Amino acid sequence: MLPLELLLAIIIPIIGLALAGYNAASVLGIKPGKKELTEINMLIAEGAKTFLMREYKTILPTGIVLTILIWIAYYFIFHSGLMAGLAALAFALGAIGSAIAGYLGMYVTTRSAAKTAWMAKNGMGSALSTSFKAGTVMGLSLASIALLIVTILYMAYSLVLPTPLWAEALAPVAFGASLISLFIRVAGGIYTKAADWGADIVGKVEAGIPEDDPRNPGVIADNVGDNVGDCAGMASDVYESFVVVLAGALLLAAVFRLTSALVRLSIMVATLTLISTLIGVQVVRGEVKGKNLAAAAMGKLNMALYTTIIIAAILVAIYAFLAFPLMEAMAIFISDLLGMITAVVVLYVTEYFTHYTFPPVRNIAMQATLSASNVIVAGYSYGLLSAVPTIFMVITALGISYVLGSMFIPPHGIEGGIFGTAIASVGLLSLAGIVISLDSYGPVSDNAGGLVEMTGMEDVREITDSLDAIGNTFKATTKGYAIASAGLAALILFIGFIYEVVERMGIPLTQAFGELMVIDPRIIIGALVGVALVYFFSSSTLASVGKAAGELVEEIRRQFRTKRILELWPQEKPDYNKAIDIVTSHALKNFLVPGLSAVIVPIIVGLALGWIGLVGMIFGVIIAGFPRALLMANAGGAWDNAKKYIEIEGIEVNGQKFGKKSEPHRNAVVGDVVGDPFKDTTGPSLNPLIKVVNTVSIVFAPVIAMISLINPAAGPLIMHLISILMI
Repeated sequence: MLPLELLLAIIIPIIGLALAGYNAASVLGIKPGKKELTEINMLIAEGAKTFLMREYKTILPTGIVLTILIWIAYYFIFHSGLMAGLAALAFALGAIGSAIAGYLGMYVTTRSAAKTAWMAKNGMGSALSTSFKAGTVMGLSLASIALLIVTILYMAYSLVLPTPLWAEALAPVAFGASLISLFIRVAGGIYTKAADWGADIVGKVEAGIPEDDPRNPGVIADNVGDNVGDCAGMASDVYESFVVVLAGALLLAAVFRLTSALVRLSIMVATLTLISTLIGVQVVRGEVKGKNLAAAAMGKLNMALYTTIIIAAILVAIYAFLAFPLMEAMAIFISDLLGMITAVVVLYVTEYFTHYTFPPVRNIAMQATLSASNVIVAGYSYGLLSAVPTIFMVITALGISYVLGSMFIPPHGIEGGIFGTAIASVGLLSLAGIVISLDSYGPVSDNAGGLVEMTGMEDVREITDSLDAIGNTFKATTKGYAIASAGLAALILFIGFIYEVVERMGIPLTQAFGELMVIDPRIIIGALVGVALVYFFSSSTLASVGKAAGELVEEIRRQFRTKRILELWPQEKPDYNKAIDIVTSHALKNFLVPGLSAVIVPIIVGLALGWIGLVGMIFGVIIAGFPRALLMANAGGAWDNAKKYIEIEGIEVNGQKFGKKSEPHRNAVVGDVVGDPFKDTTGPSLNPLIKVVNTVSIVFAPVIAMISLINPAAGPLIMHLISILMI
């Protein structure tokens, strides 16, 4: 008979998927009474579907090659067809799960904007409920699929393989999820910002037409980008982190030879939090009342998050104190709670630095009265500063959970402390369902606002604008959550890699720690290679946006000239598909080089410098990538909202009021244009980069460990070759 933890971990995700299906049917069943709404919405939906399908086809050959390489590597090391087959299967399931979660959610969200716009005729409550239900399809699907796949793999692999071999065979599931996430994040980020840039430069700046004017050939591509980047991209990112943390916690528990109850603890925590998520999403329903409807709607969405956290804390506390001794239960509960508190703190820190109701964004807006360069410098400085509180919160959560684990979680000491940090990471990531529901609501409300403008539904404009503003806030804050989750997930894998190598090499832990000296040239070289990878990756993704946007700009200009679509009575319609195809082609052409570099470089470093050099590289990627991701995401969000602040409220200097189309507004627009690829392309793409470097290292750890044994003193290939050449 299955233990209660595993039984629940199967049943609850199935219920989660059923609720996601019910919500999808409920939203898709709404029939807008305006034909134009559905027609334009389907252009967006089909564009997003086409992009995702072409992206999956582009990724497929890489996935097949890596599946074969994983099979070969595991067979070569373990001399077992079963072990090799299970490892390859885990990788494939991780990748497929990520692809399915992204597709299912985006299928619904891209088709829900027209439903939201139409339901806005019934008031704020109906529009909010419709858009949030659409968002829950992504959130619930993501959390349920991730938990279900990891649980089933754990159950099956632990039955046929001894400890810790089952965990080593399961680890590639994280690599599969990471690979898909990296490619979707990079390609989706390039697409969304290239489309946004191209549509805005020619439409808003040159032609002086509104942002979502249907005469602009790039406007549909821009709306497609909202879903590709902010919906599918974010979902695959957090799905990956969730899978990575669950697989990492299982790996650590297996390598440390913990009790079966502790091995299953991460699965149980995730299950209980998913139960609380199923309850929390029910809060967003009914009418929205109050003098400030936008604030009331925001309050309902925040209440869904708080309800989820409170119920999850109660359920985990009850389970911990029933299943474990008192002090061990206390350590488990506090560590899990610290993870959830980290999520809340990160969300609020991000909001403080990126929303125009707070001083940083208002100060940036005031700098716009001087020059565009002042806007850039001010935004960049606040982006740097914004990383500090998030880093200190992560330090606090890791530090306290480590101390508690080392004192109260068997086997105590280093292993107990490290497992305590794993519990904190699971606590943070187990909120993925509710956080992604809130995030995916954003693209729906954004597209609904665009559809209202394109179809002339001015009577509901105030409602959809309010929903869009709320969605922009959540899209900005959840980026901070995704980055924090990437940092914690990477640290768990980093530690797991070290322990797995030690396990494979059969050396005492004290000896391994003795070899990891900061002054070892291999560690220094590896760390610098990691930093260089972060900088190369950032440069490549930023440059790709510019190239794609440049070609789209020329295409929009051409259509404006030849089709005369800007005339009062245009004779032709814009060719939306041409614009979509241009951006899609560029995105899919330019994402492979930075994406594959994240996979290839760690393997090369591991083969060249051994496990010690690879430890240095992983450390360099985390230390350089984590704060840089926070900087770029928050600086970009701050620049964006400084522009919005001038548009909505205006700024006053020496008695003179400056608003839209003023000189300060034009200066702020420059900051917004610079910030777009920061916050929607490179910043978010650094999350999966950090995790891919870790997961590929975990997967090929047995090979790297074996090669490191060839010449542990020299460290193997490059040093050995240099020594031969010197002779």
